[in-house]
This record gives sequence, structure tokens and C-alpha cells, in this order.
Amino acid sequence: MSEVACDPWSVHLADDVDKAEADGSRCIQTFLYWRKDGGMACNHYAHPLDILPVVDLNSEKVLRVEGTEREPPVIPDIPVNYHRDLLKNNTYLPNTFREPPASLNVTQPDGPSFEVDGRVVKWQGWEFRVGFNYREGLVLHDVEFNGKSVMRRGSLVEMAVPYADPHPPFQRKCAFDVGDYGLGYCANSLQLGCDCLGHIHYFDATLADSTGEPYTVKKAICMHEEDQGVLWKHVEYRNGHNESRRSRELVVSFIATVVNYEYLFYWRLKQDGSIDFEIKLSGELSTNLLSSGEGTDPSHGVMVAPGVNAQYHQHMFAARLDMEVAGATNNVSEVDVVTEPPSAANPYLNCFKPVETVLKTEKEAVRVADANKARSWKISNPSVVNAISGKPVAYKLLPFTRGPAQPPLLTAPDSAVAKKGFFANSHLFVTPYAPDERYPAGENTPQGDGEDGLPSWIEQDRSVENADVVLWHCFGVAHVPRVEDFPVMPCESTGFTLKPDGFSLGNPAIDLPAETNTASHCCSHEEQFAK
Repeated sequence: MSEVACDPWSVHLADDVDKAEADGSRCIQTFLYWRKDGGMACNHYAHPLDILPVVDLNSEKVLRVEGTEREPPVIPDIPVNYHRDLLKNNTYLPNTFREPPASLNVTQPDGPSFEVDGRVVKWQGWEFRVGFNYREGLVLHDVEFNGKSVMRRGSLVEMAVPYADPHPPFQRKCAFDVGDYGLGYCANSLQLGCDCLGHIHYFDATLADSTGEPYTVKKAICMHEEDQGVLWKHVEYRNGHNESRRSRELVVSFIATVVNYEYLFYWRLKQDGSIDFEIKLSGELSTNLLSSGEGTDPSHGVMVAPGVNAQYHQHMFAARLDMEVAGATNNVSEVDVVTEPPSAANPYLNCFKPVETVLKTEKEAVRVADANKARSWKISNPSVVNAISGKPVAYKLLPFTRGPAQPPLLTAPDSAVAKKGFFANSHLFVTPYAPDERYPAGENTPQGDGEDGLPSWIEQDRSVENADVVLWHCFGVAHVPRVEDFPVMPCESTGFTLKPDGFSLGNPAIDLPAETNTASHCCSHEEQFAK
């Protein structure tokens, strides 16, 4: 058994048989792999086994072992390694290290620009408080920009990761990682110089173990500044005068390893008042052998190594954004940019414009993104008017500003996944703030059906007009695996932006002083910096 690796997953109740067995039990399913050589360093996902024990954690008994009825398969035995100590054993992939690129160091001779007082951070007009818990991981509280409130609380509150393979036992393969495992419990202790570059401020996280005893995850949260290219620029072409400013971002991040996958979470606060939330996906694909009848060509997956299948799946994320734009009373509206029809007011047929529709009730506010209309959602304060535009101050939610636009949940509407993962069927929901409405798939996701979450809340169809509103933004990645995703996946990105829209009187970064970085060097021309 020392050569067997076991990945414990919660059991997704796909049908009535699963539900009956789970009644009174606390079940996990355990995907098995062979550690061919190298011990813990071996990439066991290159050697999947074809049996799956289902275990009741309450009785501490194996309820059944699936797959034993099959003819013994051929277990893939070709090493496909990524570990630095085992790369040498690879056969068809590189087995020696390439020449490394030239050093690239991030230095700040004057130190970082942020100020930290306990958990309160100030930086370039921003002020917020850093939180962390076992379930959501990183939470931003009381976010303000230039002295005005933007967001009371922002976090990632749920995920749905359904796999698309119909062959038993994979109909049960679906993870709700936030509720099932807890992102905080899965948090990495981050490494200086690798996970985080530059001048880093780390925050530790204190959590409770299974017996209620406290323990500390050192360096669970990383905070640092990053250069992000040009923030704004204009050249007066008549005389060649250039005004250009570099963009600096404050990045607050943590990384969670949830069994095979790594999820890297980044809140990026910018000098123009924008906030990006980016998720990068890396780690290993959850692999399997081909099912009976599939031959050599998987029906719902891709062969990523000899004898190794990676199934189609989705990663759906739900962010809870408790907005507070210049105060607690806000409206949410949908803004579409549309072509104007031919009319006396549009004689040359060149007109298009934004059309704004206030979302007045919870059911009206169930929305799907539409890139063809440049759709965004505006959160405004009707009682605070911008002195320049004459319109309410606002922030707008821009979907899919990190990575390509993606669909909502792709499983059939009547599937168990679509019912439990109701939040993933649309890109936006809006509810009035309620302190006990925290998790869209319910308080307890293992073996749950999600009915005590978002579906029951919006069924009340409460008013969200001139209200203390919470936005539930769902987004994600439809993952059709590539051969290049194995043995370790290059980062895939998804995410959104909160951008000020009439929140300020002009470009908030217009007062950045001009600066030329004299530490930069030209390697193609003889060049001196002007003094």
C-alpha cells in the first residue's frame, strides 16, 4: 500500500441510489493512483488505477469498491515527472534542465509604498482590512478609495467543478471546493522569491483544527507591489512632448492546493481606482484510465500521456461582493451598448449608445454576460451625484477581464450539479444584504442539494432597488484539457474588474509625478538618461 496514492473527494449525489446510500453516512470517494517510483515525489497522476473505494467516515468502513468487475487493465508505467529530483527519469519529455534565463530581480531601494497597521492597509488612496477564514480564505473588508467607501466585504464563497464523463463512477465526480474542503484549510505557506517577488508583507492565518485547537499557517497571505506597464500616456504630436506614467498595483494574494489543483487568488488594487480579482489555475489534472468500451479514444476527455485520460470539466467560481458605493444604499443596473435603429435621429446609421436598465427585484437581477453588447453591471448610489456628469457615483462590474469570456454551467438544467450549483447557471445574482445569507450552495455542501442557498433566497423576489445590496458574480473556465497541461498545467486565468464610473471627478491618477527609472538599461543603443 505504500505505492498507492489516494485522492479523497466528497461524493456528489448524482442519483437516488447515491442519495439512499449517503443517508446517515458521511461519504468520501477515493481515486487511486500508483506511485511507481520516487515515493512522494513521483507523479502518480501518470499512473491511474481503475478501482474506487467509497468510505463512510462515520462508521470508518468501506461501503463498496467500484471497478472490481472489470478485466484487469494495463496500468500506465511510463514516468511523466515534474519534480526537480525525478525529471531525469522522463523518457519522451525533457529529462535535463534548460539553460536558465538571465536573472530578473525586483528591488525597491526605498522600500514598499504601503503602510500596515495590524490588518489595516493604506496605499495610494486605498484603505482596507485583511481577513482570512477556513472556508473562504482571503477576505477584503471595508474597502475605501480616496476616503469614500467602495465595498464592505469581498471574497470567493463557492466553487463548482463538474466532470463531464458519464461512465460510472465518474457521474459522482464533482467538487464544491469552498464548502467541501475550505480554501483556508488548503492554503499554502508562501515562499519568498518564488511565490512572491519583491518587498513582501506576509500575513499569518490562525485557524482551528479538527479538535478545535488553534494553529497558525505562516505566510498565508502575500502583499506586494507590482509594476504593470503604462498607466496613462499622451504625446503632443506637434512638438513631441511626452507625458507618461507607470502603473503600480498593490497585490494581495493567497494560494490553495485542493488535492490535485492549485488555485492562485489575487486581489489587485490600482492607482486609477480599479480592482481586479484574478484566479490562476495550475497544478495537476485529475486523471483516469479509459472506461470499458472507449477503446483508445476517450468520449469525454483527452489523452494527455500514454494510457492517461483527462476528462472535460468546468471550474465555476462564485464571488460575494457586498458593495457599498459611497454608502450602503445602492442600485444595480445592467448596461448594454446597442446599435440604434434607423431613424430621423440616426440618418447616417452610425449611432450606438449604452442603454441602462435598473434591476429592481431579485428575479430581475438573474443575468448572463453578453460580450456582443459589451454588457456590464453598474452599482450606483442615487443619493450622491457626480458634480461633472450630473449622474450618481458608481462602480461597474466588468466580467471576464482576465482570460476569455466563458459560459455559465454547461451541465443540463435538470442535473444534480445544476440544482446544487444553481449559482453557476448565471453570471450575476443580486440580493438584499442578510447576515445569514453567506454561501450560495448552502451552509453545508457535502452531500447537500443547495436548496438552502441562493435558490431559496431569490425565490422571495425581494426588492434590490435603493437597497443594501450583495452581488453574487459567477465566472469560470470550461476546461478541455490539452496535452500541454500535463504533467503540470501552465497557469490558466479568469477573473473580473470593479471599475469606477463617475466615482471621481476625473482621472484619479493625474497627480502621479513624472519619473524616469534610472535603474533601467538599454542593451541595443548607446543611451543616457537626461539629467
